[in-house]
This record gives sequence, C-alpha cells and structure tokens, in this order.
Amino acid sequence: MPLGLLLVWLFALGTRLWGLGRFNTLVFDEVYFARFARNYLAGEPFFDAHPPLGKYLIALGIWLAGGFQPWGYRWLNAVVGSLIPVAAALLAYLITRRQRVGLVAGTFVALDGFFLVESRYALINVYLVFFGVVAQVVWLWGQQWKAQRWWALMGTGVALGACVAVKWSGLGFLLGLWLVWGVQRWWMPQRQRYYTAMDMVLILPLVVFTVYSLLWLPHLAFHPHSNLWQVHVQMFNYHRSVASTAHPYCAPWWSWPLLLRPLSYFFQRVHTLSEAVPVIGPPLPMADTAWVYAVHAMFNPPLLWLSTLAMLAIIPLARRSSAGQFLLLNYAANFLPWVLVSRCLFLYHYLPAALYSFMTLAVVWDWAWRSPPWGRALSVVVLLLIVSGFLYWLPVYWGLPLTPQQFFQRMWWRSWI
Repeated sequence: MPLGLLLVWLFALGTRLWGLGRFNTLVFDEVYFARFARNYLAGEPFFDAHPPLGKYLIALGIWLAGGFQPWGYRWLNAVVGSLIPVAAALLAYLITRRQRVGLVAGTFVALDGFFLVESRYALINVYLVFFGVVAQVVWLWGQQWKAQRWWALMGTGVALGACVAVKWSGLGFLLGLWLVWGVQRWWMPQRQRYYTAMDMVLILPLVVFTVYSLLWLPHLAFHPHSNLWQVHVQMFNYHRSVASTAHPYCAPWWSWPLLLRPLSYFFQRVHTLSEAVPVIGPPLPMADTAWVYAVHAMFNPPLLWLSTLAMLAIIPLARRSSAGQFLLLNYAANFLPWVLVSRCLFLYHYLPAALYSFMTLAVVWDWAWRSPPWGRALSVVVLLLIVSGFLYWLPVYWGLPLTPQQFFQRMWWRSWI
C-alpha cells in the first residue's frame, strides 16, 4: 500500500500543479478569498462571511511565493488538495482494515473532477475537507492504539477546530464522529469502547472550541473594533439574508447526488489560441467563436452516480457492518443537515458527503472484486467508466481549449451550462 499511495499522491499532485497559472485572473470566489488573503498581508480590515483559516493559508502561500500572482495564491491549495486522496485512502483503510479498499478509495478521489478543480484555485473547500478527514483518521488511530487515546483525542480536536475555522460546515465531521461513537456505545460491550462520554461530550468539544477561538486572534488583531461575538453575529446575519435564488448556480441539496447543477468557474470565448486570456472587452458572440476556455466545477459523472448507487446499496448492510455504519453515518452527517438550510446552496457543499460516497463505492468495488468471475468483470467495467469519465471531462477541469462543439458535447444536460 505505501507504494500505491505514493503513486496516487504523485498523480494527484501532478494533475493539480500542471498549468496552474494558466488564467492570469481571479477565478470564481478567488475574487474574495485571494483578495482577503492579500488584505491580511497588507494589514487591511475587511468583512468575510467565513472563518479565517482558509485565507490565512492562502496568504501563507502568497508570502512564500513572493507575490500576489496566480501561482502564488494557488500552489498551496494544489499541494493540500493532492493530500486529500491520501487522507481518504488512510481513512478507508482504518475503517475496513483492507489495503485494497484504501488504495481504491484514494484512486477514486484522485480521479474526481470537483476535487481537482477546487484544488487548482485559491478556494477554501480543500482545507475544510482535508482537516476533517485528518481528524477522523486520528480518531480511528486512537481506537487502534488505546494507550495513545489521550493524544489521539487532542489531535482530533485540533484538526476539527481547524476544520471549523475554515467553514462552519466542518461541524459535519464532528457530528459524524458523535454518531459513530453513539452507535458504538449502543452496540459494543463496555470493554470494547474506546472513548468515554467525558472524552466525546466534554473534552473533544472543548478542544475544538479552544482551537477554533485561538485561530480567530490574528483576524481580530486586524479588526480592533470588533470582538468574536460581534463578528459571528455579522456572519450569521449575512448567511441568513442570502436568498435561495441569489445566484444562477444555486443548487438545492437533493440535486447534489444526481449532479443536476454544477458550477461554471471560468468561461472565455476566443478567435484564436494565440489570444491572451482573459480577453479584455465585451464577450465574443458565439457565432464568431472558434475556441472556448471553460472551467466547470463538477464531479466525475460516472464516479458520482455510481457512488450514489453504492450509498443506497449499503443502507441495508450497514447494520451488520461497522465500516458500513461509519460511512453511512458520516455521509448523513455531512449531507442531511443541509435540508434545514434555506439560503442559496451550491454543489461544492456536497464535497464532504461525496467523499464518503466515494469510499463506499470502494467498499462495494472490493466486494465485487472478491466475487469472481462476474464480480471481477464488473469491477473492471466500473474502473474503466471512472477513468474514462475523468479523461473525457478533463478539458473542463483543467480549462483546456475546446471548440464550441466539443464543449457542448460535454454538457450532457441543459442544467450543466
């Protein structure tokens, strides 16, 4: 598995770093997050609707790169994004104790388009997912090495505090651990329980809250006229005020597992491939367009749809499988709370839940692989579909030039445009 993980990481790193500075302009929410990061470096106050850690890290990348330019505000995201497949592989292995499941899960994540796109721009979702998965890896590691339970609990709390300090939705990872722990207490005898009620109900939340609060101190230093409570009231009121139709790419929560409404992060029409991008001036009419550059934030369609089917398939099996319980509960914890949210939602809110669906598909894939002859043949077909989907939609993940016809061939549904 170590060699396999190294290859997965190198593949993920290469696909994320290649052509990273292609578009010398701020793409999608880079207009907020990259600029906020620059504001930190300049000591300028600003209002942000999310906690500060993601922007700290983008600012660190800019500072280490020596300037505010595309490579500077994107490279650290690409590196952290390349580690998500590795972290997912470790988590899947700890859940199942099967190296092949871990390796396949990491491969699936590396072959997904949305995680690739999010890793290539100065956005913050990769930090949310990375810290959340690391927290769960450390928590499960503490179950394996009970003598190190205390340090594992501290590490889990630090990682979860960092996760929530990227976005409040990081609490889904904490909720998932609470649900898994509750099921363990219900089903496991006393001698097999790894974490106590004091660990999970008192100590872990206290560590999470402490780390989360400390990570606000640099932000508050730039905003001396605000305190932590006032900032959170402003943030909450902002999110409450966002209408459900505030953006053309709003997508209701129930549409996410079906991939009904991805997002366009960048779209540019050009006459020739020699033109500088972005083009200054009014948009080129489609009739005069020879090439388009498009970055579409969308999952690998075969991977997502098969993963959705895998989640449905594992529901009746979860009661007899601890791995199935872990995956199903964490998927629900990161997906179902969005039912209660009335503001405009986007497909990227599904990233944490989608990660567990990918791991679930890896479990089902491994089960089929161990059921020859038909199961092994089915596993090969599934893998070929996922690899083919990645390669087919790669131009709209990387923003490679396509003719208008080639672009629309990849937009299978009108709602994808």
